[in-house]
Amino acid sequence: MAGLNYLMNRTLKIITLISLLIAPLITLSQKSDPDLRPAYEERPQYMPFGGKHRNLRDEYERKIGLWKFYSYTHTLIAEVNYSHDVKHGMATIYFPHNGTVKEVAEYFEGKKDGEYRLYYYSGDIKIEGFYSYGKRHGKWTYYHIVTGEMKSEGRYNKGFKTGEWKHYNAKGELVNTYVYGDGGVLIMQNGIPVNHDDLKNQAKEEKESQEALKKKFLQQNQQIQKSNNIPH
Repeated sequence: MAGLNYLMNRTLKIITLISLLIAPLITLSQKSDPDLRPAYEERPQYMPFGGKHRNLRDEYERKIGLWKFYSYTHTLIAEVNYSHDVKHGMATIYFPHNGTVKEVAEYFEGKKDGEYRLYYYSGDIKIEGFYSYGKRHGKWTYYHIVTGEMKSEGRYNKGFKTGEWKHYNAKGELVNTYVYGDGGVLIMQNGIPVNHDDLKNQAKEEKESQEALKKKFLQQNQQIQKSNNIPH
């Protein structure tokens, strides 16, 4: 019996010793995991009196969770989700003068990824589409500001326009159709193949015309300064 008690006591001591050795390792692993670090709170700058929201930071002062931002007039101008100082999740931007929604976007590791919407000051939808890790991808639709009719629609592939794009006037009537190939290259306009040499020449002529107008304006301005004895 005495031998059994001795064995039990020795086993208990060994278990206690192992526990003492393991405890610091568990604590160290908790401290090294950012998700387990305690966060501290701060009141959003310019938040109206009585507001209860608090922005959070981890122990390395990185933004985490939902952050709210206010203008100096105490108007909510942004709500952004963060993960360790990087935008991650939904982000909503508001017009500072009337508080209506300006932009709604989803983020993944700091890049737009998912549904995206942009609004006019009136609150009407301006643009809607999708992002894939920072690049426009999939179907996108644009709207006219006055009538709300569709302005254009088409698809993006990793940031480049692709396939057929349709453009409408403010009445919703189709006015132009464009077709884009690989890399966003325009290959057809209203059913007619595009000659890129003609496009280059047109762009060159427009640039030369703008430079000529700029030169003429400068010359006229210099003549006015001379006639009025205005120092340069």
